[in-house]
Amino acid sequence: LIAAAVPYIKATCDFSATELSAVVAAVLLGTIFGKLVGAQCAERLGRLLALRLTAVVLAVSVPIICLSNGAFLPMFVGRILQGVGCGMVGLVTPLYMVETSPAESRGKGAGMIQLFVCIGLVAVALIGLAITSFFGAADSATVSIADKTMAWKTIFWISAVPTVFLFGGTFFVSESPRWLFARGRRDAAKGSLLRNNNPEEAEATLAELGRIAAEQCRADGASASDRETVFQRKYMIPVLLAGTIAVCTQFCGINMILNFSVVLAQKAGLAHTLANWSDTILKGVNLGMTLVAMALVDRKGRRLLLALGSGGMTVGLALVGAVFALLERDVLTASSTTGWLATAGLVFFIAAFAIGPGICIWLAEAELLPLRIRANAMMAIGFVQMGSSWLLAQLFLP
Repeated sequence: LIAAAVPYIKATCDFSATELSAVVAAVLLGTIFGKLVGAQCAERLGRLLALRLTAVVLAVSVPIICLSNGAFLPMFVGRILQGVGCGMVGLVTPLYMVETSPAESRGKGAGMIQLFVCIGLVAVALIGLAITSFFGAADSATVSIADKTMAWKTIFWISAVPTVFLFGGTFFVSESPRWLFARGRRDAAKGSLLRNNNPEEAEATLAELGRIAAEQCRADGASASDRETVFQRKYMIPVLLAGTIAVCTQFCGINMILNFSVVLAQKAGLAHTLANWSDTILKGVNLGMTLVAMALVDRKGRRLLLALGSGGMTVGLALVGAVFALLERDVLTASSTTGWLATAGLVFFIAAFAIGPGICIWLAEAELLPLRIRANAMMAIGFVQMGSSWLLAQLFLP
C-alpha cells in the first residue's frame, strides 16, 4: 500500500527525501530480519505456527504507524515491523508450498503465490484510487492537511484487515508433511498427506521421504548430517545459483517500481488521479501476465521463461530511462504524453517480470536447494537479496 500512501506522507510530514526513502525502504530492511526470524520459526516451530506469528507481527505494526502522527521514528519502526512480517511470510509460504505440492504441479503452486500477490497489488491500486477520489489528490492545493493525513492513515488501517485472514486461514490447512517426517512424526505426516492425496499417493510419498532420509544417512553418517550447513562444498553450487537469481531479480528494480509507481508517474507528467490510474494499469497487467505465466511454467520450463522475462524487462526499462533522460535534458516537456509513454515502458517491464522472474524466483529459491538445508539456505539468500533491495530503495529518492 505504500505506493498510494507516499504522496500523502510527502505532503503532510516534514520528511527530507532521505527520510521519505527510509520510510519506504524500512519494509525491505525489516524483511532481512524477517527472513532470519522466519527460517528459525519454520524450522523449530513448524510452518503453520510461523505463519501465525507472521500475522501477529503484521497486525501490531499498523497502529504503531497510524498513531505516529507523522513522526519519523515511530513510523519507521512500524514499517520495520511490517517488513519483518513480509520477510517471514515471503520465506515460509514458498517453503510450505514446495513441501506440500506434487512435483508435477509445483510450478502452478508457485504461480498461485505470485497470483495472489498480484491480486493484492491490484486491490491496493484500486484502494489508492478510492482514497484519492474520497479525500482528494495529494498534490491538490484545495485539499486540507487534515484530509491528506487521514488519507494515509486510512490506507494503513486497511492493511490490517488481511492479517485476520492470514491468521485464521492457517487453521484450515495441514502442517508440512516433510517437516513432520523430519521430526520423526510419521503418523502425523501421513495424516497431512491424506488431506491432499489418496492413500496410495500418501504411502508412496512417505516411502520416498524414508528413502531420501536413508540415503542421506548412508552418504554422510547420522552424526555428520546433524552438523550440515549451507557452507559445505556440496551445497555451494545450488546455493550460489539460487542466490544469484534472487539478487539479480531485486537489482532489476521491481520493488522500486512497485513502491514508487505513483511518484514515477507524477514525475513523468501525469497529474492528480491520472498517476493513480497509471499505478492501477501497471498492477492489472502484472496480474494478467501472472495468469499467463502460471499456464506456461510447468509446460515450457523455468529457464525459457526467465530468459524471455529478462529480455523484455530490459526493453521496458530502456524506454522508461529514455523518457526521463529526455525530460532531464529538456528535450521533452513533462506532460500527459510523456507520462503515458513512461507508463508504457513500465507496463512492458512489469509484464515481462510477471512472466519470468516473478513466478520463477519462488521456484528457484526452493527447488534448487536440498531439503536438509532449505530453510537456512533460503534465509541466507533472502538476507542478501533483501539487503540489495533495501539499498536501492534507500538511495532511490535522494
